[in-house]
Amino acid sequence: RKRRKEKEINQKSKYNAVGRRGAFAVAKSLSYVQKFSKCLQDPCDPVINPTGYIALCVAENKLVIDLMAERLAGGAGTTMAAFSDSMVYCYNSFLGLPVAREAVAYFLAKKFLFPEETRLSPEEALRHVDSQHVVLGSGCGSLLSHLFFCLGEEGDGVLIPAPYYAAFENDMKLVAGCQPVPVGMAEPSRGPTPEDLETAFLQAQRQGISVKFLLLTNPNNPLGVIYRPDVVMDSIKWARKRGLAIIADEIYALSTHKALGHSFQSVIKLLNNNLGDDVHMIWGLSKDFGASGFRVGVLYTQNSVLLESLANLNMFSGVSHPMQMITAEILTDDVFVDTFLEESRERLVKSYNICIKKLEEMVIPYIPAEAGLFVYVDFSAFLPSKSVEDEEKLTNLMVDYARVLLTPGVSQRDPKPGMYRICYAWVSPEVLEIAMERLSRLVAKMRKMHWDDLNASTLGNVIS
Repeated sequence: RKRRKEKEINQKSKYNAVGRRGAFAVAKSLSYVQKFSKCLQDPCDPVINPTGYIALCVAENKLVIDLMAERLAGGAGTTMAAFSDSMVYCYNSFLGLPVAREAVAYFLAKKFLFPEETRLSPEEALRHVDSQHVVLGSGCGSLLSHLFFCLGEEGDGVLIPAPYYAAFENDMKLVAGCQPVPVGMAEPSRGPTPEDLETAFLQAQRQGISVKFLLLTNPNNPLGVIYRPDVVMDSIKWARKRGLAIIADEIYALSTHKALGHSFQSVIKLLNNNLGDDVHMIWGLSKDFGASGFRVGVLYTQNSVLLESLANLNMFSGVSHPMQMITAEILTDDVFVDTFLEESRERLVKSYNICIKKLEEMVIPYIPAEAGLFVYVDFSAFLPSKSVEDEEKLTNLMVDYARVLLTPGVSQRDPKPGMYRICYAWVSPEVLEIAMERLSRLVAKMRKMHWDDLNASTLGNVIS
């Protein structure tokens, strides 16, 4: 009791060093941060550290870093683009440099509005997608935060189909003070129905929450599925009847497993590029181009008053001008973009197949992925009480004895304990095979033992 009281006093003393808002920002939205730090300190290497930890909990595409690095370091052109123009050294619009906004508009027209058109000229693209409707910000998180801040009020609710990417909660809470309203779905892999959305909306109302937003992630994280066009359109129609702002997060749009024959359609295309004041699309370089460290996010909106607001607010989260010039050069290099995306797709599918082949050998259910950098897996059969506590124990068993960290369902607000996301693109195929083999050994042992007998003595040789 004395130790607990001392801890509480120390905690209060710590928070006295900042204001209320600073103390609120200390809270972590992800439960596995400390475990991830352990993985970073002792990472697995097939040759020099084969028994190290393996993190499969981060949705980054490390499989294509070499392609991007080769493109950017391969000649003087990129350096010239980034630093030769005097514009990069001076203030400019906080919505983005004109050349960068035009490059993004061209890219959105080619890949999102007219993906089937192979010979779309820059002039024609800019006739359809107005570069004045493009905003560049330091990552999609900052742009989402700005959207919640500008379009909502403190305490407003944000409908999000669950499970969802839990860091969205930081995006809506820390600055704007909005709150998540999870939407339970009859068929999560299909997406929300108007009935699902209405149920969540009315339940929030009964709790005194004023719902102002609908946030859709398509392709979906963590499920790896693509919402069919009718699902997206039905959701937009429902949201418009309720007067909600609609945010379409399409950050995995170009990481589909098939180049053709998939069902993804951007809201830009579905709405014939008539977004109105209430639909806002988010995309960035982080996922499709494996460049989260570049901190380049894109907002496409036709809300003129919002754009005026962001011209002021985005001062705090703009993209550096050299990086904007690099982004413009990349996105207008059609040959590089097409070659890069195709090679990325091949590498992603290869790692995905390594993953699901082992899952099928283990007889572990999973949701077949159509896009993204992950696969959603069901380990719930191993939980005797189907509780969050049992999920936490299973997570610890994986980390302690298999030295593998997956994204637990509790960190994705999944109502069903035992669901995990495997991010197969964060490591090389060689390390992924090691991770899946370790999980296979752990699963084999767990199936032979009682839950209470799973400990160091029974699981100590999983890695060896």
